[in-house]
Amino acid sequence: MGIAEQMGRTLQRTSISTNIKERLDFSCALFGPDGELVANAPHIPVHLGAMSNTVRWQLKYWGNNLNKGDVLVTNHPCAGGSHLPDITVITPVFDEGKVVFFVASRGHHAEIGGITPGSMPPLSKSIWEEGAAIKAFKRVEKGIFQEEGIVKLLQFPCSDESAHKIPGTRRLQDNLSDLRAQVAANQGNFPNQRAH
Repeated sequence: MGIAEQMGRTLQRTSISTNIKERLDFSCALFGPDGELVANAPHIPVHLGAMSNTVRWQLKYWGNNLNKGDVLVTNHPCAGGSHLPDITVITPVFDEGKVVFFVASRGHHAEIGGITPGSMPPLSKSIWEEGAAIKAFKRVEKGIFQEEGIVKLLQFPCSDESAHKIPGTRRLQDNLSDLRAQVAANQGNFPNQRAH
């Protein structure tokens, strides 16, 4: 619990959005190598209840394709997410080449695109109208930030750009800053795991 609480303090200090920094709309937790919850800080219950499903979904999706220095990002409901503004950042922690546990932080981003600002439109008919929907992406791969890839996912929420003219995020720099804060929160406790 102490590690999860420290993760939360790091996330609050390093984030820039009102939702995370002031409203404390985030959660942090540790998970075993099978994705089961081990410990969490007393954050948002709806986040914590779904995060095990998120970690297990990513573990199944990536399989043996996880490496030291990888950091995963997802927000898609079919991948264990809640609503799209809640973006989850998952970091596998390795010892002697094997994943020994995962740490994860889920934060409510104020804007991720969609047909209305705030990314929670009441009249949406498809998930793309609510904003960027990310099933699985390596935000950091082997210690290298994948800036171009995450920018593309946030700016073009629908994979079929010709068929849909759905706006991407209206606050890209805020998203990138808060995602960096989530990565920092996950890795601040494990210096040998840090991304470059």
